[in-house]
Amino acid sequence: MRIGFIDSGVGGLSVYQQVQQQVPADYIYLMDNKYLPYGEKSESFIQQRLYQLSQHLIELGAELIVIACNTATTQAVEFLRQHFSIPFVGVVPAIKPAAALSQGKGFAVLATPATANGEYMAGLIRQFAPHDDVIKFGSSELVRLAEDKVWYQQDVRQQVSDILSVSPIAGHGCGIVVLGCTHFPFLAEEIKQALPSATVLLDTGEAIARRVKQLVGLQSLTDKQYQHCFISTRALNELQSDRLKKLGFDQQQCWPMPILS
Repeated sequence: MRIGFIDSGVGGLSVYQQVQQQVPADYIYLMDNKYLPYGEKSESFIQQRLYQLSQHLIELGAELIVIACNTATTQAVEFLRQHFSIPFVGVVPAIKPAAALSQGKGFAVLATPATANGEYMAGLIRQFAPHDDVIKFGSSELVRLAEDKVWYQQDVRQQVSDILSVSPIAGHGCGIVVLGCTHFPFLAEEIKQALPSATVLLDTGEAIARRVKQLVGLQSLTDKQYQHCFISTRALNELQSDRLKKLGFDQQQCWPMPILS
């Protein structure tokens, strides 16, 4: 079984790590860093680009693809399902569990600007949290800080604190914060330090792993040596390459194909 992952950066690795623990398979992680971050791109761009990337993964043998990005999922996963026959698993903000936990007291969603301001998010809130006071805050800078932390182990505590201190989340006193971007679990420690100590952070990594395991079923075998390939769309530097080896990727490639008009 070969499973593909797509994200514009390393955020999807937070989901990949959860899935890999539960589902033995060959993995191909396609990082579209040529167009990082997706949260600043239009819906039409994301749909065209995700079609192109998915087609490439399928040519490489992917039998299931995880769109490991909230923005890309909300804007493109249904489009992809209409054009390809293999299963797509998307990542959407944990609005339903947050509403169940808050019991009408309200919660916050920390996401990219595209996700925070998108109609998909608004629809989830109308469906699952119509009586909650939901504070939404979109930040592309937090995405970049997560990249710095994962790639270079930079200390980003102060920058995260500075961003959240002037956000609407800080003044609202939310006890529950949904991490609506797959980059943000990598900043969970910094986010918790910047918010009241009792704040609960919710993400969907474990739920996505369960869904992939359900779809794969008996196709996932455990009696072989699996290979994990990391593909970037912009060349990585030596430090990044070394980091990937430590993360368990035994193959690395660059696929610099631009978006096709």
